[in-house]
Amino acid sequence: MVRPRGFDEDEVGEGLLAAFWRHGYARTSIPNLTEATGLLPGSLYAAFGSKEDMFRVAVDRYVSEIRAALTSELTGLAALEHVLGTVVRLTVKDRERRGCLVLNAIPESTTLSDETRQALQAGLDEMHQLLRRHLREVATTAHATADIAQLEALCFGAAVSIRVLGRAGQSRKLLQSIADGATAAARRALPT
Repeated sequence: MVRPRGFDEDEVGEGLLAAFWRHGYARTSIPNLTEATGLLPGSLYAAFGSKEDMFRVAVDRYVSEIRAALTSELTGLAALEHVLGTVVRLTVKDRERRGCLVLNAIPESTTLSDETRQALQAGLDEMHQLLRRHLREVATTAHATADIAQLEALCFGAAVSIRVLGRAGQSRKLLQSIADGATAAARRALPT
């Protein structure tokens, strides 16, 4: 008979996310994880498996939270503006300026399993797909022939830059200018 877990999975998941986001994968210790979750090491391992399994829980939670923040009823350029504006807002709202958990993990990813690297890539792919969808909405409405792949790469690069430069403590004004520049480029390429 399986005993029910004696902890709130959402609270523990949030604790895992906070620890890995603050310290990065390699520098997050089991004592960091026990402090963040309130669970003893044995309970952590029993509930989640290895440290890398715990990290994937954090990545899944992070991607879900970002997805929820970026999702809206908007379409086309308004949706693109919302996405990039939200990336700016989330970046500057974070007092610790931790950047993006997924991007932060890329330098360490060579030491991680295929499953974890795939989880990180899936997070990046989801952002690509979201941007591509909104750009295609504009192209369809405008009957434009602009290169959607190039615009997607530009907008994705803007989102990455916002997170990385935000982590470096750059001003909201600069981060918003990056978002506005990418949106303006899409607007010029896809006039409606």
